[in-house]
Amino acid sequence: MENTEKSEVDDGDGGRVEVENQFPVWIDPVASGGTPMAAAFEMAYNLVDRWVQNHPASFPPTVINITDGAPDSQTDAQNAVLKLSKLGTSDGTTLILNAHISEGNAGRLVLPSSPNELPPGDGNAKFLFDISSELPPVLLEAAMGAGYNPTAGARGFVYNADAQTMIKLLNIGSFGSMAEPQE
Repeated sequence: MENTEKSEVDDGDGGRVEVENQFPVWIDPVASGGTPMAAAFEMAYNLVDRWVQNHPASFPPTVINITDGAPDSQTDAQNAVLKLSKLGTSDGTTLILNAHISEGNAGRLVLPSSPNELPPGDGNAKFLFDISSELPPVLLEAAMGAGYNPTAGARGFVYNADAQTMIKLLNIGSFGSMAEPQE
């Protein structure tokens, strides 16, 4: 699918001209349930497996899942995550971070350390918490630098994330790529 956007550019003679730019759209930002999450984690497994073979002494790979939290099969998704999380480098196993987006009005939750912090009765939030990795020290430090105050055991999980929170999670998750491997 492609999308078209209009913009003004310099015409080369000191004026401006409107042009149409076409760009591919790979993901529609829609929270509608029935997410093929197991397939996404299986695809990530294939990419991460190749990556760790070529970068065995680096910071562990980080997989960031942006989702409405409603997989078509929690069991299949959980099995795919377990397989993925066994891949790693000399510095640790693959980190799984989850950003939950929703059309609901529930409160935002950032980097919880306990399932008791989750919205009561929300099985999808509990599922995402359970499959999210505990943040290693370098990512806890990045979270503090982003203005959060994570506690020990904080998971790489944000619930009901707005755009700013999601971007911060992406930045936190990407911070590890700049870290030196732990001895």
